[in-house]
Amino acid sequence: MTENWYLLLELEFEPNPVVDEAVIRQRIREKQKFWSSKANDFNHGSEYKNNMLLCKDENAIVADIQNDAIRAEMVKDACEKRYGLIDKTLKRMLKSELSEETIKRVADKNKFDLDVVKERMKVLNIKLIQSKEENYQEIYEKYYKKKPQNADKYNVMKAFFAPFNVDNLYDFLALNTTQKNIQNLPSDNLRQLAKEKKKKEFYKNDAISSAGAKLCRQCEECFKDEKEKQIYDQYRGYIKRKELLDELRDLYDYIGEITPEIYKKKVGQLTEILKNRKEAEKLIAAFCKVEKIPLALPVTETSAKNKNIKICRCGCINDISDGRKVCKRCGMPLEIKCPKCGKISDADINVCKCGFRFENLDKSVALCEQAEKAVDHMEFAAAEVHLADAARYWKENERIPKIKARLTDLKQRVGTVVDDLKKACKKKNYYEAKKYYESIKKFSEGFSDPVIEEEIDTAIAEAAKYKKIAQISKKESEIIEACAAAYEKCNDCPGIKEITTKYPPQEPTGLKISCDVHTKVNVISWTRSATQGLIYYNVVRKEDAIPLGVQDGTLVGRVSICSINDQNILPGSKYFYAVFAERAGVFSAPLVIQEPVMNLFEISGVKIAAGDGILQFSWEPITQNASVMIERTDDTGRKTRLECNSRKTFVDKGLKNDVEYYYKVFLQYMIGNKKLLTKGINLSGIPTRPPLPIEKLVVKPGEGSEFKVEWENSKKQEIQFFYSTKRPDYLPGDIVPLATLEAAMESLVIRKNTDASGTFRYEKDEIIYVLVVAVRSGSAVIGTIARASRGGAVKVKSAVLVNGKIMLGVDFPKNTTGFVVLYRHDRFPENISDVQATRKYIPLKQYQYDYGLVIDSNEPKNYYFSVFAQYKIDGESDYSEGTDYLFSNVSKEILTYSISVKKKLFGENQVILNFETDSKKACLPAIDVISATDRAPMFKKSGNLFYQIESQEMNGPVQISIPLDKKVPRETYIKPFLRDENLSGRYVLKIKLGSDHKIS
Repeated sequence: MTENWYLLLELEFEPNPVVDEAVIRQRIREKQKFWSSKANDFNHGSEYKNNMLLCKDENAIVADIQNDAIRAEMVKDACEKRYGLIDKTLKRMLKSELSEETIKRVADKNKFDLDVVKERMKVLNIKLIQSKEENYQEIYEKYYKKKPQNADKYNVMKAFFAPFNVDNLYDFLALNTTQKNIQNLPSDNLRQLAKEKKKKEFYKNDAISSAGAKLCRQCEECFKDEKEKQIYDQYRGYIKRKELLDELRDLYDYIGEITPEIYKKKVGQLTEILKNRKEAEKLIAAFCKVEKIPLALPVTETSAKNKNIKICRCGCINDISDGRKVCKRCGMPLEIKCPKCGKISDADINVCKCGFRFENLDKSVALCEQAEKAVDHMEFAAAEVHLADAARYWKENERIPKIKARLTDLKQRVGTVVDDLKKACKKKNYYEAKKYYESIKKFSEGFSDPVIEEEIDTAIAEAAKYKKIAQISKKESEIIEACAAAYEKCNDCPGIKEITTKYPPQEPTGLKISCDVHTKVNVISWTRSATQGLIYYNVVRKEDAIPLGVQDGTLVGRVSICSINDQNILPGSKYFYAVFAERAGVFSAPLVIQEPVMNLFEISGVKIAAGDGILQFSWEPITQNASVMIERTDDTGRKTRLECNSRKTFVDKGLKNDVEYYYKVFLQYMIGNKKLLTKGINLSGIPTRPPLPIEKLVVKPGEGSEFKVEWENSKKQEIQFFYSTKRPDYLPGDIVPLATLEAAMESLVIRKNTDASGTFRYEKDEIIYVLVVAVRSGSAVIGTIARASRGGAVKVKSAVLVNGKIMLGVDFPKNTTGFVVLYRHDRFPENISDVQATRKYIPLKQYQYDYGLVIDSNEPKNYYFSVFAQYKIDGESDYSEGTDYLFSNVSKEILTYSISVKKKLFGENQVILNFETDSKKACLPAIDVISATDRAPMFKKSGNLFYQIESQEMNGPVQISIPLDKKVPRETYIKPFLRDENLSGRYVLKIKLGSDHKIS
């Protein structure tokens, strides 16, 4: 048998294998169509193409399946691969019946699907025992009594909810919107909603805006990532359960009983919270048992027995006896086809047997609602982003192409009207904006933007009010003041300009323009206009000619004061300036100077770094029409003009060490045919032999906010430490001016313990880069760069097989953007650059989608994993230290041992340990024998080391003799443990039946 067609085609093989030819051929065609559509998939494309080739011959596949011998072999192989580990685990328990609590523990520990475990119990004839009453306390504690994580922190928010008449962050975000099921949105979309809500609704300086802004900040914190969102959801579930159960207890206190009607209602309400009616019934039973509330269950069938009852994903209970297929509340199907394997399941399940999480469907549906809302508001870019995210969670969502078609159609019909509306509002042309707004509403009846609508209507109303004052007033000053106020509210208010044109403002006087060559700006100032009222000044610049109007040139700025700096200029260019007084949109005659202004920028940012017989110059970038000139004066007073052809750096060579040299550095501009020189700057430098770079620097987290630092400084030279949150671009051995380093990074104060070690404190949780430099004569020689962070490494919690792939469960530090997983089969990878290791990069969103790090490998070998967290800082990738984790994917070696005591009348007593294994040739790993009194030690830490057995080959049983001191206390027990706990995936130590751990 080359291929298992049941697994490849995902045909039913247990308990009734599919053999019908028509069904087989139909399945082959469906899978061929699916593989063909996914042939270019980035991760599985090659696998799908290979499957298409394997299934080309339908007749051969049908013949294999209908052959009894081959079919039996395929079914056996499929059962072993799909259920082998589950069956093996259940058989090892050596019981014909298991309680529900036991199989839940088995499923949780091994990451098995609980429903699959129950099905395998039926096949293996293992009876399922329902929950016993003694577990009611555990249920009560878990669902009612025990506070979830961050409960006290979330309880503080309740005071902020009161003004909005809501009790949770989801309802708060949904206020004033038509968004449904907002709780199903991914965390990054919820954060974006909070930012938009804060910007649009809570920007005022009042109590409501203050409370709203605080809740928006809480949203950004609680929905920082999917893990934090899950913690908040657990808290919400706890609060709802507690309120409902407290109300049940109050009802009992009032009427002295729990009637069947109350029971039925409370079970229904709790089902909506837990999304599971059976769990709801069990919780109410446990609560009543612990709280000593008599509970007489109604005679009617519960949903666990009634096949006509189905629970929707929203928690609604539906009676399907009338043929209902969709939820009566939310309209979602009550049976959902898995997008991954095609299996049809009830809507209330969380995870399909193939591993697909149905909450991804909820996210996709919620994102489609977001996209539709964005389309209604003509926010086309936002709609496209939401649709892309929705497709990432569920590509087959039928709503996505429908929304895309509507989006495309609307974009073609509307064109740039939305952008024109925003531009008009920005320019305060609100009458124009109103026309755009009404035009958009004709295209889309659902379009509504209350914020923009209020802005337009308020501005027009305010402008109309001031216009009316201007129309009825008789005084010129009142008319002009009212018109100016109306113009400031709404620039295109009709009739205002016609009134103010009769009263143009006088031009300002006393125009002065000066050039600041060091800050590279032209400073323009003037004396204010004699005209009274609110006056603005428009400063216009034009090259090579005097501006004749406000539109004739480049607007430098519009200000109400009498000065402005022009920063957007080029050195050596001739500029003319004009200043226009403006009142209510009417301009005065221009104030000008007849002569142009030309600014020759001075050289800036000049630094000198000293080397062995050299001085290295660097400066800030200069323009194309300038060149650098350098003049040197030595210790004898002789001046030398140096030839500098570089535009960035210059090195003066052949100098005497430890002698001071003086320099003048200036710029030469070529303006037409003329050469113009700047005044230049003076500075000095001393060449010297540079110290060697510090090659060793180690930074490790200490207690609290403290970090420990070790370095190598054998020459006892002067060293300094710097840090930054961005990785420096320097390389070890680079020589830079100390002043440059001080400007680019922060100085780090080290409290020295020795000449080569010390500590420093850093309170923030962010990653920093620590740099050590050797300093001499104002120059710094770059040494090693070390990365410092607190708890910055990934913690690997588990590794399990899921659908033939290895899934790593991890905890990771804040700001992680992805993971790099390396593995080898012989030993742990040396570092992140180990070329002998297999490498896989997993983005954070992929981890959140899979709920783990999925590795497409399943060889019967040991996997030595190293997992690194990735950080994106200023667009660059950086990585944490690697976390090693051994996952053994080979069958465990069972080592059976027996313990006996050999007593002698004369001589030394002995403890005999016999180790046996079923393998013909095996290795006995290193063993630590641990002793304890009164009972056998459960863990290595719960006893004392009694004896150590070194690793050795086993060609059969191995007998170890251990001297037994006669002073050993009574009731002493011993137990062997693996010295290397990482080998627990390969070896199992099991005491032989009939043997005992007791030795005295």
